[in-house]
Amino acid sequence: MVRGAGLAVLTAVGIALWAQAGFAQTAEEFKTLKKEVETLKEGQAAIQKDLQEIKGFLQRRPSAAAPPQEATVSVDGAPFKGKKDARVTLVDFTDYQ
Repeated sequence: MVRGAGLAVLTAVGIALWAQAGFAQTAEEFKTLKKEVETLKEGQAAIQKDLQEIKGFLQRRPSAAAPPQEATVSVDGAPFKGKKDARVTLVDFTDYQ
């Protein structure tokens, strides 16, 4: 019985040591991972800087809800239907594709 318990303990210790050795990283692997993390941090900082620039451009541009501008257009001599003094709304739609 003591022999069976001793064998079980040795087996458990052997499995624990084997599992720990399998997950351990070498110094070279650790340096590689550290370098990759630093590269990712630099990329993230660059993206954040670009986003701040874009936010600044968007905040400085004129508002899309600017009041409409009025203009007088002469239709003398041009064919048209309706009243000569009718109000017309022109909408400029642009598709940026």
